[in-house]
Amino acid sequence: MLQSGAAVARGSRQKATRSLLAGKLFDETGDRLTPSHSRKNGKRLRYYLSRRLVKDRSRKHPYAWRLPADQVEGLLAELIGQHLSRPGAAVAMTEGLTATELSDVSKRLKEQGNLTDHMALLERADLRPGSLAVRLSTEKLANRLGCLPERINPAELTIIVPFQMRRRGVELKLHLGEAPAEIDRTLVPNIIKGRSWLAMVVTGKTFSEIAVSEGVSKRRVQDVTNLALLAPEFLDGIATGEQPDGLTTDYLIKTRFSAVWSEQRQQFAAL
Repeated sequence: MLQSGAAVARGSRQKATRSLLAGKLFDETGDRLTPSHSRKNGKRLRYYLSRRLVKDRSRKHPYAWRLPADQVEGLLAELIGQHLSRPGAAVAMTEGLTATELSDVSKRLKEQGNLTDHMALLERADLRPGSLAVRLSTEKLANRLGCLPERINPAELTIIVPFQMRRRGVELKLHLGEAPAEIDRTLVPNIIKGRSWLAMVVTGKTFSEIAVSEGVSKRRVQDVTNLALLAPEFLDGIATGEQPDGLTTDYLIKTRFSAVWSEQRQQFAAL
């Protein structure tokens, strides 16, 4: 059965998107990150996984990478775009060009491409904790700039930048430079509720009475009320999204953290 032109074009775009980083993205062990996907609520979610996660499912790989594809592709495209558009890029990226040729290169650099255009220049990207190294293709960059490959400055083909990581469950997200604050939308409401329930306890209500009025278990009331006993610096950090990544509702409830603030500081320092 023949597909319509629109369907074929849509399939081609999806295939192109899936292959943007195929065979080009590696982790600190030299392991290639391979494209993968899952479905959630009917939506297709794309990822790049360290190959060992796919190849050896019988073992745990705590330091393997599992990155959301759209996010990492966008980040790399942004990085390449910044490299091409910085002041003086035409002079820095080429060697032995005439003034007229430099002017032409400069114009080409100002013609910002889209995500796919930027990613087409990528030859290889290497991830390691806290550092991202990107290498551009000499031939493709020369073609983009309209000059011969031998006129490309090889020192400008590699971009190395620091980045921050934030983990949410099994998924990692990368952020160039300083990571933006992310307020935990589960923990903050639970602390507010815990402080409210603690105030009820102070006025004489029992955990059982609160549980009945709130329609939850007594154990849940005790667990959430305990969150109100966090030291002030942790409460402040949670309110602004600057707490340690591992300081979540699940962690705090499961670990039964101490109500003593000095002991909290020792325990949470390891996160």
